[in-house]
Amino acid sequence: NQPVTIPMPDGTRWTPSNYDGDFGGRYTLREGLKKSINLITIRAILEIAPEKQVVEYAKRMGIRSPIRPYPSIALGTEEVSPLELTTAFGVFPNEGVLVEPISILRIEDKDGNIIEENSSQKREVLSKETAYIMTDLLEGVVNGGTANRVRQYYHFPAAGKTGTTNDYGDAWFVGFTPQLVAGVWVGFDDNRIKFGVSEGQGGRAAAPLWAKFMKYVYEDPLLGMQLEYFNRPDGIVTDTICVDTKKKAREFCPNKTTEIFNA
Repeated sequence: NQPVTIPMPDGTRWTPSNYDGDFGGRYTLREGLKKSINLITIRAILEIAPEKQVVEYAKRMGIRSPIRPYPSIALGTEEVSPLELTTAFGVFPNEGVLVEPISILRIEDKDGNIIEENSSQKREVLSKETAYIMTDLLEGVVNGGTANRVRQYYHFPAAGKTGTTNDYGDAWFVGFTPQLVAGVWVGFDDNRIKFGVSEGQGGRAAAPLWAKFMKYVYEDPLLGMQLEYFNRPDGIVTDTICVDTKKKAREFCPNKTTEIFNA
């Protein structure tokens, strides 16, 4: 979690920072995602997943809007629609399978004859193991992370990610249960109008709306939604790591924790 300066094609330098301006320490990707630490995310795109690979994954997962391969996309600087973003997040609880969104399932005439019937196209875009690891990481965002306000209203299995623009003009939360995925965008038609600093965060402005929606859905007796849990595939293993070094814990490690891995 250290400052980084990135030279840009036009000769300028980009120096991203965290929300609170703080930095320092070592973090796992789980911790960085849970707390929305910008510098950790930037390190990930610089050291683990290059820009072009991020763009390729986005397209694979249903993003149709153009995304330019700049380091800043690690922080979500390109614009995509709520439908695209929600579709992409749906890959995680669906065990790596992308379901293309459709709006009309069936058209019938007054006598019940089917005039048109549509079904979604589906294709596998991630392994079950990768999808589950991402789901497990995103559960941490809801359980004690930037989206912890979800738990004020909704207490069943859930995962997701908050989003906040630099000028506090847009607030996001895209989340999912084992059965449903939904996205919330809060903003203004006129982008000259902004939220305040505290009100414009995704965890404050968007996540509670998502939580109330899911609460109503799961409590509606007409829908009859059954409580389910995220399915852990056989290819996921648990191992012990050292809290201080973030590596596999040895005999004399004083502080240990467990973490999941792809076998």
